Amino acid sequence: MLKYSTYRSIYDETREVQSAGDDSVLEYVIRMKKSAETLFGTLMSLFRRGQLVKLAMILMLAVSGFTVVGNVFAGSVSSVLPAERVVVERGDSLWSIALAHKPSDMRTVVYIEGIKKASGLKGSDIQAGDVLTLPAY
Repeated sequence: MLKYSTYRSIYDETREVQSAGDDSVLEYVIRMKKSAETLFGTLMSLFRRGQLVKLAMILMLAVSGFTVVGNVFAGSVSSVLPAERVVVERGDSLWSIALAHKPSDMRTVVYIEGIKKASGLKGSDIQAGDVLTLPAY
């Protein structure tokens, strides 16, 4: 059984509710209302002068610009065009074929990915007699 209790009924006596500081709740509500009125007045003056519309247009242009830039860089560096076909001979690998046919300024790994894409390969396994399509960059 509890000897001491901190429970108080809301019906025992009426007290003024205090906020975290010394201000009463009513004063806090009045300050918040004034802040909201000030903010609303500022937004309405921007809207009346057309500044809000200009700001929205600038924001929309910035977002669409980032979207376009993202799409440009998300795509491949250059398109893969089929140039020639090579029949795989015994002992050939994708690496050796790429070394023999890639442009001099291109990394071998990038050219191998182009061969896979142009030839429709899922992995790196090739066998003698397979026909590979080499990309032209």
